[in-house]
Amino acid sequence: MRIREALALGKEFLVQAGLPPEEALIETRVLLGHLLGLKPLDLYLYLERPVSEEAFRELLEERARGVPLAYLLREVEFYGRVFTIRPGVLIPRPETEILVEAVLSEDLPPGPILELGVGSGVVLITLLLEGRFSQGIGVECRAEALSVARENLARYGLAQRLLLVRGDWLSPIKASRAFAAVVSNPPYVSREEWKELPREVREYEPPEALDGGPDGLDYIRRTLAEARRYLRPKGKLFLEIGYNQQKAVENLAQQEGWRVKFYKDLLGYARVGVFA
Repeated sequence: MRIREALALGKEFLVQAGLPPEEALIETRVLLGHLLGLKPLDLYLYLERPVSEEAFRELLEERARGVPLAYLLREVEFYGRVFTIRPGVLIPRPETEILVEAVLSEDLPPGPILELGVGSGVVLITLLLEGRFSQGIGVECRAEALSVARENLARYGLAQRLLLVRGDWLSPIKASRAFAAVVSNPPYVSREEWKELPREVREYEPPEALDGGPDGLDYIRRTLAEARRYLRPKGKLFLEIGYNQQKAVENLAQQEGWRVKFYKDLLGYARVGVFA
């Protein structure tokens, strides 16, 4: 099989699997490019180049079963950089870039950053690469995620500037008011919303990274109750929240004595709370 034939095969295969034609073609090009080590649009420069039909069909079949594209590629782009990702680790979403933007936009005292639920490490690594912080600590309870985060630290030469700790949220960190910022994209999906998530999320991504308890607020509630003891004077807490959680988060912040403002996504939903 040649690239010309593979493009047609892949599009038809993924359309039959339920993808819209335009999306099916885009994903076909991405999968072929991954298989051949080419940029997706460069495929058209090599239409007669041979392709392993067996290997390509295997990728198509996995995608048709619902395996997320990022897991097949073993990498994901975030804030203009490429990061390693593997099954069992939450795939970073575009809206999480708003969390990065919020941290970069706020006035903060000097000092290190603490991230809770570090996952693949993309947020913490990005903030250091953007020059906002020189050092940081990331806490993660899952060994699979820590392994990927360490790979990404090494990829960007940050192993000496970031410490990764396995543990339960704030538990492994001494409350010493040491941090300029505490940052998290916590699990915030409610039990009711879980039923409505796309199949590829429910069946393939780690539920521990998504399930925020009955109302989706378990980790947000816990962080608001505990984080102040870890922040330097004038330090701030940054939390990504669900598109429909602004009012509930405002109430929780008021109960815990935080002032809060929100950064919105392109649809106008509050997606990041900044607490001071």
